[in-house]
Amino acid sequence: HADGRFRLAVGRSFVLKGTGVVVTGTAHSGAVAIDDRLVVSPGGLEVRVRGIHAQNAAAERGRAGQRCALNLAGAKVEKASISRGDWLVTPDLHEPTSKLDVELRVATRASRPLRHWTPVHVHLGAARITGRVAVLEGDAIGPGATGLVQLVLDAPTVALRGDRVVLRDQSARETLAGGRVLDNDPPTRGRRSAERIAILRALGRPDPAAALAELLELVPGGVDLARYGRLWNVDAAAEVAL
Repeated sequence: HADGRFRLAVGRSFVLKGTGVVVTGTAHSGAVAIDDRLVVSPGGLEVRVRGIHAQNAAAERGRAGQRCALNLAGAKVEKASISRGDWLVTPDLHEPTSKLDVELRVATRASRPLRHWTPVHVHLGAARITGRVAVLEGDAIGPGATGLVQLVLDAPTVALRGDRVVLRDQSARETLAGGRVLDNDPPTRGRRSAERIAILRALGRPDPAAALAELLELVPGGVDLARYGRLWNVDAAAEVAL
């Protein structure tokens, strides 16, 4: 998305002599400019952008969809402090989580149904994280079928609504399923209740305003609009429109 806050999935980091720490990756949303302040997430390291290469050329800005190399500065910035699988994000998107509610489609050629509490490798951005699948409706999702799950991760990550995920089996040899994130801060208790399933169905709507209208009928006490705007990564003007 060209709009919204900046996010870059870190593919690698290295030290360039005379320049310092550089990270490369794909910008997933928004834009970044020289001297912008970002956070390496989920770790929380604060950094400043000293220089930008976008699509292999020096640039003043990097934008969504581009491959970018960002030269970073900061009091604790070093190669070891930034790893593949991290994200560079605007500070208000730094919300680490170890649980994600996801809409999944199990691969048609999967050798077996995806059962509750199956151990998996979760691929998200440039990260690979182990975890387990909590099936939210029934006990399994059959090959070719779509269902709702909660991914319980062994390490924190950051994600927003709409982010794509791929699941592979425990040995990382078979692709089991693919899907999209619906919620990055789901509850553990009541995750299989009818009320919670209805909320996830609403979050699956393609339009944030339509989803919000449905949620207002479902959520007692209303919706935290600031959190909702971050979840969908809409900018301030879009939040006002909501």
